[in-house]
Amino acid sequence: MSGGDLVSIVLPTYNGSRFLARALESIQRQTHRNWELLLQDDCSTDATPEIIARFAASDPRIKPRRNDVNLRLPRSLNAGFARASGAFLTWTSDDNEFRPEALEAMLDALRRRPEAGLVYADMTYISDDDQVLERWTAPEPGRIGSDNVVAGCFLYRREVRDAVGDYDDRWRLVEDWDYWLRVSNRFPLIVLNRDLYLYRRHAGSLTATRAAEIQRIRMELLAVRLPDLAGVSPRQRAAAYLTLSRWAADLGEPSRADAFARRAMALDPLRTSAVVAARRVLGAGRLGLVRRWWQRITHRNPA
Repeated sequence: MSGGDLVSIVLPTYNGSRFLARALESIQRQTHRNWELLLQDDCSTDATPEIIARFAASDPRIKPRRNDVNLRLPRSLNAGFARASGAFLTWTSDDNEFRPEALEAMLDALRRRPEAGLVYADMTYISDDDQVLERWTAPEPGRIGSDNVVAGCFLYRREVRDAVGDYDDRWRLVEDWDYWLRVSNRFPLIVLNRDLYLYRRHAGSLTATRAAEIQRIRMELLAVRLPDLAGVSPRQRAAAYLTLSRWAADLGEPSRADAFARRAMALDPLRTSAVVAARRVLGAGRLGLVRRWWQRITHRNPA
């Protein structure tokens, strides 16, 4: 394969020994063989360094580095991508796994759509003992203003990084969504509805241990980015403000929830009025159950 097909994969890890070998094996099984893996060990104190050393000794495509100090995720990602040589970039976590055809399928999608900067794909949620929990179907790019549509499986061109820059440490815990929002302002995103990734849910994951904190940071991020978000229709922008309104209400900020709802009303009065009325009649909790039921039967994803 040509150097133009090189995929640089960054894998930041901190005390990830429980699942790390599985993540590395999933990369080694890729049908697209022209990749480099930039392992960024963020000062692990468990068996992570030994696992990394074992894999690196047998595969020259694996290029480990240990941080001098604990950098946390955004800065570890930036340190990894600073070493990347590939024309195409992605990153993964130490507890998740690529399906064998993941890189090849996403690379083919970007080749077919030269105007696109980033492609993302469907995935399956699994448990810590490898039980299938549910299939996740990636939403259309236009919904990025309401949710992290990109999620865990993605590939983007080097030109994207050159234009957008580093991951922003100010948005730690939602640094990925911030990055995709910034990318979407500069490049078209495309969705590939193929299941190419296994995303592990377990008690030690960030989404399990810091869910409330993540939700608040998500709200603050979207409130900052939404006014200037390009490529989003007025109806989609209104839906995003309704999402913000719901999150603010869930977090106990009714005045802010009302302010977000007013912005939605200015953009899409009919739909906003219907949603607000339904919330008053059903309550936010029961309305959420109805919304999730409708999205399941129409093969859509919750915002």
